[in-house]
Amino acid sequence: MNEATYNLNLQNSPVGAIGDRNQVTQNIIVQSPDYQALMAGIKDKKRLLRLETDPLEKLEISGELQQLEAQLEQFKENIVRLAETFSKIEINTERLRQAKDYFDQGQFREADAILQAEEMVKDLNKLLQKDQQLDQQKAEVRASREQIANEFLIKAQLWATFYEQSNRFEQTCEYFAESLRALKTTDNLFAYAVFLQKHNQLDQANLYYTEALQIYRNLGDLPLVATMLNNLAALHYAKNERLIAEQEYQEALRIYQKLAVETPRSFLPDVATTLNNLAVLHRNKNEMAIAEQEYQEALEIRRELAVENPRSFLPYVAVTLNNLAVLHWNKNEMAIAEQEYQEALQIRRELAVENPRSFLPDVATTLNNLAVLHRNKNEMAIAEQECQEALRIYRELALENPRSFLPDVAMTLNNLANLHLDINEVAIAEQEYQEALQIYRELAVENPRSFLPDVAMTLNNLAVLHQCKNERLIAEQEYQEALQIRRELAVENPRSFLQYVATTLNNLANLHQNKNEMVIAEQEYQEALQIRRELAVENPRSFLPDVAMTLNNLAILHWNKNEMAIAEQEYQEALQIRRKLAVENPRSFLPKVAMTLINLSLFYKQDQPEASITLAEEVLEIAQQFPDLPSVQQYAEAARAVLQAILE
Repeated sequence: MNEATYNLNLQNSPVGAIGDRNQVTQNIIVQSPDYQALMAGIKDKKRLLRLETDPLEKLEISGELQQLEAQLEQFKENIVRLAETFSKIEINTERLRQAKDYFDQGQFREADAILQAEEMVKDLNKLLQKDQQLDQQKAEVRASREQIANEFLIKAQLWATFYEQSNRFEQTCEYFAESLRALKTTDNLFAYAVFLQKHNQLDQANLYYTEALQIYRNLGDLPLVATMLNNLAALHYAKNERLIAEQEYQEALRIYQKLAVETPRSFLPDVATTLNNLAVLHRNKNEMAIAEQEYQEALEIRRELAVENPRSFLPYVAVTLNNLAVLHWNKNEMAIAEQEYQEALQIRRELAVENPRSFLPDVATTLNNLAVLHRNKNEMAIAEQECQEALRIYRELALENPRSFLPDVAMTLNNLANLHLDINEVAIAEQEYQEALQIYRELAVENPRSFLPDVAMTLNNLAVLHQCKNERLIAEQEYQEALQIRRELAVENPRSFLQYVATTLNNLANLHQNKNEMVIAEQEYQEALQIRRELAVENPRSFLPDVAMTLNNLAILHWNKNEMAIAEQEYQEALQIRRKLAVENPRSFLPKVAMTLINLSLFYKQDQPEASITLAEEVLEIAQQFPDLPSVQQYAEAARAVLQAILE
C-alpha cells in the first residue's frame, strides 16, 4: 500500500484557536438573558405568524419577526466585537476583571454595572491632572536641560578661543558634546558643526549640519533651511563632493529667490551670496561661462543694493569684483582681471579710510591678488610693491591680533618668496619661506588641523627653492615631510587632501628625475597619475588638467630613458586632454596646449621634421593670441628656434 504524503501548512495552524474562541463566544451569547429574550420573542412571533389568518396582521407580524432577527444578528456581532476587545486589551484593573467575569457568564448588564461611569470619570480626572503635572515637570526639566545646554555651549565657545591650551580642540569638543547631551538645539548643533568644519572634521560636521537642517525643515523655517544648505554646500565643496555641493547651493538659491519675490530687501543679499558661492564652485570645476554669469548676476544685484545703502553693500560689490577678477585671471583675460581688481581695491581703500579695522584686511587681500596677476604678467616691480604693502598691513594688524592675522602674514611671505624666486633673488626668497614656515609651525602646534596643510605647502615651496639651488638633499627632505603630512591628512579626509598628495609626488618625481633616479621618479609619477585619474572620474573639469600635466612629465622621463613609443603616447594623450579643455575654455588652456605642442615639436625634431614644423607653427599661432603672457612667448621663442634649425 502506498503511503500518503500530507503537506502541513504551519502558518495556518492558528485557525483552530480561532474556531475555539468562536465557540467560547457562542457559549457566552447563548447564556445571555438578552439573547434568550430575543430568541423567545422570535419564537413567539413565529408561533403567531403560523396562527394568524388575516393577511394584514400576518404582514405586520412578519415585519416584527424580521426586525427581531436583525436585532439578534446585530447583538451577536456586538458580542463578538466585545469578545475581541477583551482578548486584545490588558485586563489589569479590578473593574475590568469583574466585568470580564460577568461577560464570560453572559451577564452583560452586571458587567456594565461594574463599570461605574462616575467612578471612572473621577479616576480619569485624577490621571489627567497627574499627566498635566508630569507635562509641567517635563517642561521644567526641558527648560533646565536647555539652560545647561546653553551653559556648556558658552563654555565650549570660550574654550575655542583658548589657543594657548594644548588640549583646546579636545576640550572644546567635549563641552560641545555635553551641550548636545543636555539638549540638542539648532544653536548648539550649528555652532558645533561650524567649529568642526573650521578644524577639518568634515564628516562629523556634516552630521550636525544635517540634523539642524532637518529640524529647520520640520519647522518650515525656509530662511534657516537655506542658511544650513549654504553651509552644507561649503562643507561638501571642501570635501571635493562638488555634485552634492552644487545641489545644495541650487536649492538654497531657489529658496532665496522665492523669498526675494515677496521681500526683496531682506533676501536679495542672500540671492547674491548664493550666486557668488555657486560661481566659485563652477569656476573651480572650470565651468567658466556658468561661473561668469553667476558672478555677473551677483554683481548686478549688489551694485543695485549699494546705490540705496553703500555702507552695507559696497563691501560685497568689492568681493564680487575680486572673485570675477580671479575668474578672468584664470581665463588669462589679464586686462579685464586687472580692471576688476583695481575697482575692488579702490572701494576697499575708501572703506578703510572710515573703518580701517574692518577693511584694511580686504585691501591687503586685493593687493595680494594684484601682485599675483602682475607677477604672471612679468611686471615684477609692480608685483613686489603690492606684496610689500600687503605684508606691511598684515604685520601691523598682527601686532594687535596675532591669531587672526599671522596666517595672512605667512601667506603673503609665501607670495613674496615666490616672486623673489622668480627674479632669482634666492636668498631673500629663502628667508621669506623660512619665516612663513616658522609662523605656520607655531600655529600648527595650537591648531594642527587648520595649519598643518599650510606647513606642507610651505615645505613644498622651500623644496622647490632648494632644488633650484641644487641643494637636492635638503629639497628631498622637505618634499618628504610635506608628503608625510599630506598623506596623514588624506587618510582622514581623502577628498580634500589626495590632490595635494599627488602634487607632492609629482614634485618629488621631478627631483628624482633630475637626480637621474628614474625608477623612483617613475613610481612617483605613476602614483600621482593614478590619484589624478581617479579624481578626474568624479570631477573631470577640475582634475583632467592635472592628469595632462603628469602625463607631460612622464613623457619627458620616458624620452630621457629613450622609451620613445611610451613617451609619444603620453605626450599625445596630454595634448588630446588639453585640446578638449581648450575648446570650452581657450583662454585658460590654449597656453597649456602650446606647451605640449612645443614639447612634441622638439620630440619629433630629429625623426619627423615635418610633424615638428607643423606643431611649431601652431605654437606661433597660439602665441599671437597671448602677447602679454610671458610663458607663451617663451614657447614661441622655442618654436622659432625649432623652425630655424629644421629649415636651415
